[in-house]
Amino acid sequence: MKEQEYEDAMRLLERYYADIERAIDKPTHYSDGIESRVAVLMEHLLKNKSVVAALFTSLVKKIIDPKQDVRLPRTEFEGGYSGRSLDTHVTAPFFKRHFPTYANKESSFLTLATRESIKWTLKDGQDLKIRNQPLKEVFLGVLDDVQKRRGRAEEYLDCLIRALLLRSKDEAKLFDTFLATQDSVGVVGIYQIISMLREHFAMPYSSRLPVIALQTAYQLLLPSVLRYQGKRLEILKSHTSSDRKGFGDIEIFDKNRQPFEVVEVKHNISLDRYIIADIIKKAQNTTIQRYYALTTNEPNFTDSNEEIYVQSFVLNIKQQSGLEIIPNGIIPSLKYYLRFVEDYSEFLSRYAQNLVADAKNSTEITPKHLQEWQKICLKFHILPTP
Repeated sequence: MKEQEYEDAMRLLERYYADIERAIDKPTHYSDGIESRVAVLMEHLLKNKSVVAALFTSLVKKIIDPKQDVRLPRTEFEGGYSGRSLDTHVTAPFFKRHFPTYANKESSFLTLATRESIKWTLKDGQDLKIRNQPLKEVFLGVLDDVQKRRGRAEEYLDCLIRALLLRSKDEAKLFDTFLATQDSVGVVGIYQIISMLREHFAMPYSSRLPVIALQTAYQLLLPSVLRYQGKRLEILKSHTSSDRKGFGDIEIFDKNRQPFEVVEVKHNISLDRYIIADIIKKAQNTTIQRYYALTTNEPNFTDSNEEIYVQSFVLNIKQQSGLEIIPNGIIPSLKYYLRFVEDYSEFLSRYAQNLVADAKNSTEITPKHLQEWQKICLKFHILPTP
């Protein structure tokens, strides 16, 4: 496609979005089967946003080029086209602008479910690595439907944008309500906070939570601890983004934009010599002075012998290169960091704000994580009972 075609496709999408947003509260009617299929897409969106975005791209292509068989999203197929190019130039930017929570960092055509050289027909598409069978059936069914029936692509696209817009508005209300309640945080101590965080980290799909807790602690420490004078805390990168680059989960840079201190977070994974060896590779030929390897797993190491070996290993590394590697548990580390925080309620407030900020920009933090934190705050009497 040429640049002009990308611009035309984006204008079409923006027009759809504006029209739907204006009429979002008005009743709608779609042809049989469309709403039920879109409902399945939305049900599985959190864990399959690349599949939904790839289908979204296919619908756009069918509208701007009705003769194109969108079940052939690769130029190597006879009669095919480059779905990845259209996604990169149109769908991905559109999602980042209007639905950032569900946006892919790069093209949705790079994931395992969509990148293989497989035609998206009802027969060949069964080989696609989409684990959720109902989602796979809907994905292939929609593509087959728009290929066989004229005008269906417009209805599917309209219905999908509407569903995404309604969901985003509902989540925005939830975020506002959540933050409003967090403004009422009462008196709290270190051990309460640690117990609350431990409980929050234990919920399903919680690997992002300890990272956000540590990031929150660093946000409060940097302005007041001499070691970090003149240093800058980097924003968090997505755990799941295909273009994720960096030295670790949490990164502090010096005034010359060189890495100074890094934290790698392991969730429910014991520390061992192999994790330390991997850290050495990451830190090699850098200016990193200190690298923390922190885990939520208890015990922190695979066994006592491994702990002894690792402690000797990191001492040798420091003696040889000056790099200080600190393997530890996240909970004891947080206890230590919190001792330098003057106002513990500020930590809780900032943690809540960071949860919402992350939820607005990725699917790693979900409304369930916010709701669970709300329950924990009530359980520990940190918030007034509603």
